[in-house]
Amino acid sequence: MTPRRLYLILISLMHLTLSMAIHRQWTAADGLPTGEIHQIIELPNRQMLVNCEGAFCLFNGKTFNAITCDRRHCPPMPHFAKRYVHLWQGDSLLWLHDLYRLYLFDARTLTFRYDMESRIKDNRTLQYFARGNTEPEPYSEKIWQIIDSLNIKDNTTATTDWQGGIWIGTRTHDIIYISPVQEGARTSKDEELFMLTRSMPDSKGQFWRCTNEGLFCSNGKKTECYHMGNTSGLTHNSINFITELPDRRLLVCHNLNQLGYLDPERREFISLRYKLPAIGLYRHLVGACPINLNQTIVYSQNGAFLLDIKADTLTAFPYTEAIEKYSCKYNCMYRDIKGRIWIGTQSGLFVIEKGKCSRIGHLANNCIRSLQSDADGNIWAGTACGISRVTPSVINYGPDDGIPAASMMDRASFLTSDNTLVFACSDSTVVTFQPEQLENRSRPLPVVFTAITVNDEPYPLGKKEKTLSLPYHRNYLTFQFSALNYATPSHTRYRYRLHGLDNEWETYTHTDGSLGTVVYRALPPGTYTFEVQATIDNGTWGPLLQQNISIHPPFWLSWWAKTFYVTAFLLAISVSFHSYLKRKKAKLEYENDNRVNQLFELREEARHQFAESTCIDPQKIGVNSEEELFVKQMLHAIEAHMDDDAYGVDQLAADAGMSRSALYTKLRNMLGITPSDFIRNIRLKHAARLLSDTQLPINDIATRIGYNTHKAFAANFKKLFGCLPSEYRGNR
Repeated sequence: MTPRRLYLILISLMHLTLSMAIHRQWTAADGLPTGEIHQIIELPNRQMLVNCEGAFCLFNGKTFNAITCDRRHCPPMPHFAKRYVHLWQGDSLLWLHDLYRLYLFDARTLTFRYDMESRIKDNRTLQYFARGNTEPEPYSEKIWQIIDSLNIKDNTTATTDWQGGIWIGTRTHDIIYISPVQEGARTSKDEELFMLTRSMPDSKGQFWRCTNEGLFCSNGKKTECYHMGNTSGLTHNSINFITELPDRRLLVCHNLNQLGYLDPERREFISLRYKLPAIGLYRHLVGACPINLNQTIVYSQNGAFLLDIKADTLTAFPYTEAIEKYSCKYNCMYRDIKGRIWIGTQSGLFVIEKGKCSRIGHLANNCIRSLQSDADGNIWAGTACGISRVTPSVINYGPDDGIPAASMMDRASFLTSDNTLVFACSDSTVVTFQPEQLENRSRPLPVVFTAITVNDEPYPLGKKEKTLSLPYHRNYLTFQFSALNYATPSHTRYRYRLHGLDNEWETYTHTDGSLGTVVYRALPPGTYTFEVQATIDNGTWGPLLQQNISIHPPFWLSWWAKTFYVTAFLLAISVSFHSYLKRKKAKLEYENDNRVNQLFELREEARHQFAESTCIDPQKIGVNSEEELFVKQMLHAIEAHMDDDAYGVDQLAADAGMSRSALYTKLRNMLGITPSDFIRNIRLKHAARLLSDTQLPINDIATRIGYNTHKAFAANFKKLFGCLPSEYRGNR
């Protein structure tokens, strides 16, 4: 073989390999303003800035978003530039020029700036750049090889991203992305492997294959055929499935639902058709899964049952209700090394463990075609659209890993001696891979915000304020974030939470993994922290991305308003209490005035009673019990000394138990008279009663009341009653 021919073969192989490595092609349908790409630049946050012939856009991990650039404020180049070039000033300012103008992009705020002249003035490097004298960095040899191998004649720019993926800008084919070279699954037309996936290995190392022409057994050296012509008991050559039982017998189904035991050595088939006529209720038996020494699960397209291989009896499958709530069409079953029973149906994967049946979630496709265990005991499922690892956690694999997004074949998988998993596709191709080839891609990923909107209005990213401070009515927030996993976006998983509202993590599963969006509506006033993390294949979570949020309350709920409310409340309480005390005082004064007036009236009545009546009643003279007792005490003392002309004020004060002055004050307040007047009046009133009630001589009456002379008695009596004692008696 000549060197030239060898070189051409190598180039052809490289072209084929690189063609298969094309991850995707981004077009105007993905948000590109035009199909002519002249600059692709990776920013410090790992986003890609694209210049589409003067129209700029940013890639958010899923689509391209246009960036506003006011070219009226961008200075023109001094002369026509030959190339599109960029220059970094630090790690945040990016200078660009196209053929005509100069641009300044702030990578921190993701916006264009227009204060260029003052910055260029004192910087010689920028002056040189602004004159268009700089040349772009040359492509690496690897990029040139890829461009040549893909025969891209209209390429305009190319760059390598942080994952090693290559971005190639073109004039007519938009952006071509070449994913980094990683070893993944392989798809081939290997007929031998395909036949093995459709075979059942037994304990002797033989492979049994079911066909429409009979049952074939291969031990690597020769192949034997079992069909109705050479096996007693078989009535049809169409074999549905074969399963080795714990007692080394083979459970075979032929003609859709004819079940029986096959003895390979004796070539004898024992049918269960007549022993178990109930099997006829199942229209199409699909397979069997031994679960212990006595029982085997037999499943079909319309249900499942338990077969006792010792007693040849049929019983109901105890988990039918839990499974057939989703689907009664069973596709496959598998018993792993831990004794768990895995059941794949047309609409979900189920596991029976410790007597409990559970449905497995987070699968990319719930139509389970085949189940297989790897060397570590992990369960893998072939679905109607790819392959998923089920344990220890669910990971969905697809085109990013070399696995076609195609339907796997029913019960067509096996594990080779070198720990390679093999799954057969419905197009008769086989997918082969070793688990570590896919699982080694797991690594933590940082997350960036690609957009934040407040009430559907964009919020500028990269602001100096660490806290997003908002008024109460701007509380409709949308966070858009991405791990910028360009190589395997479908493997990216996010989890997020909003401290202050929900402290538990929420898993984001509503996208292909390249972009996440979370919406919070009508957030109440308060302080929050939005947190988000990313991982590949549910592995180690990457760095935590945080955004503090402060939603201020309305002015009527602010702290100073609440202070005002408290102050006003306390003031109202104070005013109310003061008003209450004032009313209470007025009421007490009114009641006191009434009592005083009443007391005055009672006092006047008592004085009138004392002055007018000759019969002195203590109850009518005293206004209270204390005064009544006092009057009784004085009356008793005076009456006891009625005829004693020497009995005076001092003796009365002593008998009343008080001083002369106190007695004087007391009587002045009660009756408005002095103690001497009180003693005299009591004596005269007693004399008046004697004049009215008796016929005693006036001189005797005067003596009885303590008067020694008739003249003094008559004068005092007339002064009190207005007439002489004799006239008083005569009037009575």
